[in-house]
Amino acid sequence: MPNVWKQLENYRKLKTLPSGERLLLRPLTEEDKESLVNLFARASEEDLQYFRSDAGDPEVVKSWVEDLNLEEVFPLVAMVNDKMVGEATLHFGEHFHRHLAWVRIFLDRGYRRQGIGTLMLRCLIDIARRVGLQQLYAEVVLTQPQVVKAFENLGFRHEVTLEDYFISDDGETLDMAIMVFWLVDNSGVF
Repeated sequence: MPNVWKQLENYRKLKTLPSGERLLLRPLTEEDKESLVNLFARASEEDLQYFRSDAGDPEVVKSWVEDLNLEEVFPLVAMVNDKMVGEATLHFGEHFHRHLAWVRIFLDRGYRRQGIGTLMLRCLIDIARRVGLQQLYAEVVLTQPQVVKAFENLGFRHEVTLEDYFISDDGETLDMAIMVFWLVDNSGVF
């Protein structure tokens, strides 16, 4: 394992929340299986419909931990005391996409609007730089303008809108924003 991956296994970020609680961001480990299942068990049906796979199925969530490979998917979890309150992931591209990753994030409803999501995304940007990525991509349904704005506030650019790209559980098609964060340009690192 290259040195950068060894360093990232020990990645940590601390923050004091407005409530006074201490938040720890760190990589997901195999010991987090039940905490991760519990995080998604608390998710609403509305939140769950935006996942690519069935995050409401405990067996699917367990498989994410059992198949853990930080060089393919880097999951960063948000812990308050011993409770997992969020997860953000970098899904690394392969072959001709090896210079980019896709960003996904989920935060427990009770911990939203406290700066945790912003901090998690900043950490993913930091990690992406450390492993030498050039671009980050995020897909956001346009019915969530606050999420689009949050990504834009961090420097992501709304590159394109894909019409009717997403279909909800009730059959409604929705437009999807493709957001891009450029880590490098022709003159070097931003």
